[in-house]
Amino acid sequence: MPADRSAGSGSQREQNSPRPAPQELARGNDSTSERATHNRDRRLRRKLLAWWDAGHNDLPWRGRADSYGIWISEAMAQQTRLAVVAPAWERFLKRFPDIESLATAAEDEVLSLWSGLGYYSRARSLHRAAQTLHAAGASGFPDTWEEARALPGVGDYTAAAVLSISHEQPYAAVDGNVTRVLSRLDRLGPADNKREPYAGRAQSLLDKKRPGDWNEALMELGETHCRPRNPDCTPCPWRNECRAFAADVIDQHPPPKPRRVPTREGIELQLVRDSDHRILLQKGVFRALPHLWLPPIASLPAPPARGDFRHAIVHRIFEVHVRTREVSRRALQGELRKTPARGERKIFDPDQLDTIGRSSLLTKSLRQAGWD
Repeated sequence: MPADRSAGSGSQREQNSPRPAPQELARGNDSTSERATHNRDRRLRRKLLAWWDAGHNDLPWRGRADSYGIWISEAMAQQTRLAVVAPAWERFLKRFPDIESLATAAEDEVLSLWSGLGYYSRARSLHRAAQTLHAAGASGFPDTWEEARALPGVGDYTAAAVLSISHEQPYAAVDGNVTRVLSRLDRLGPADNKREPYAGRAQSLLDKKRPGDWNEALMELGETHCRPRNPDCTPCPWRNECRAFAADVIDQHPPPKPRRVPTREGIELQLVRDSDHRILLQKGVFRALPHLWLPPIASLPAPPARGDFRHAIVHRIFEVHVRTREVSRRALQGELRKTPARGERKIFDPDQLDTIGRSSLLTKSLRQAGWD
């Protein structure tokens, strides 16, 4: 006798329990995925903050209560190694301990204390922002996003970093270190012009109870372990969560950007001084560094011959040829009359050179001539 296919508890359950509709299955899968993401993010927060709490770099601005000092450190640290920033920050704060002292200083003095950090437009923007705040009667960095972003030179990164560290506001700071860490952590693709998916991922991962510590920890992880080259994955607190590490594709993240081929140009620096070693400098003429004091410069024909040294400014490589002349005091004064129309010339005593806005291009040329 054939078996009754409708009999049995299994078939009865199938009859009494209709299959979920496809959209219900999708919601169920989405819910499972959301729970998994939520749990992973919780682990990531716990592991990173435990790593941070166990010990981190001792930098001079950490632990300060004032937003001004933190703002200066963040302005300096963009595209500059922390080992270079730390002594520069201490020199800068010694001379400009507050917004008023920075706002009322001459631009030349601000630029001189920025020497060695590069990207001098940051210093000029910082100076203008301090003047804006001082004029408004402020003694510290703003405590709202809108006011912070309205300041000269303050973008999303600086606003988020200072507001989170000094005011514990829940903004994720996304710099190159953070982008690299997140790209490897989740195997993220290239960023769009709004820095997505990195801005959104950083904000979703942010520990809102400790946003300042979180941002500093994530940036330090990128600085110390998740380096662009030769990352040190062994002590990384996220090694077991890192998808690029698991797939052995660390070197593919972040996805490489198209490389811009640098241009090569030849210039001649003309060092002129008198018997008292007073030197002639000018500014406003060399368009790559218009706000810094340099020797008179002449462009050389292309292609450039190999110079006495090379100097890079962003995507331009200069072959620098140094020429020297020693003249009388009267002749040096005469050189002032040759000031180009859009520039400014001045004669400086040797002990004044450390008090002006100067590029390392000047420092290198003086060293090359044996005049340092």
